Amino acid sequence: MNNHDDALSMLSRQPVPQHLPAVPHGLAKVAIVLAVALTVFQLVIIAIHSVPAPAAWAWDVLTLITLAAIGTIIAVYLVGTLWLLRSYDFAKLVDPAFPMRRSRSWTWLGWWVPIVSLWFPFQIVDDVRRATAKGEARPSPTLWWAAWLIATWAPKIPMRDDGGVLINSRDAVSAVAMVVACVTWISIIRGITRDQDAARG
Repeated sequence: MNNHDDALSMLSRQPVPQHLPAVPHGLAKVAIVLAVALTVFQLVIIAIHSVPAPAAWAWDVLTLITLAAIGTIIAVYLVGTLWLLRSYDFAKLVDPAFPMRRSRSWTWLGWWVPIVSLWFPFQIVDDVRRATAKGEARPSPTLWWAAWLIATWAPKIPMRDDGGVLINSRDAVSAVAMVVACVTWISIIRGITRDQDAARG
């Protein structure tokens, strides 16, 4: 075995940093599955609403999917926020000097407290991402957050149009934003998880 192999062998036997907790792989995977499920439910709901005269059975399907979506929203919030809280604590240990803009309590509160919910979650995710990456360049979560806001608020815009053109356009924008938000959220979770694994060695 040459010196290079000896060095690699020594590196492979180095202990995992004791101050870092376990990477929340399980929470990350469940958060991704729930995000995909919620997006599918929402797209189906939009599709049924966009049909001019849906069959009677479609309304039964809509009721069931709406109930499933409500339950999934609760699960997305609980699992996603728990993952973000664990990742926040992990990031603080990786880089204790990093200036987090919000305290850890806002990982739970920031999503639904009026007004601040428009930017606090973005700041928390961005800070966790940057602190965990230890200064290395990573894609900004700006696209994810913009898509999330559009998907959340577009359906709430009141519209009256006998032809349905404006309403269908609004729903189409909302559907595209949902897909973009889901895809970019999955990318963020996976990226932070990779940096967590790298930080543990």
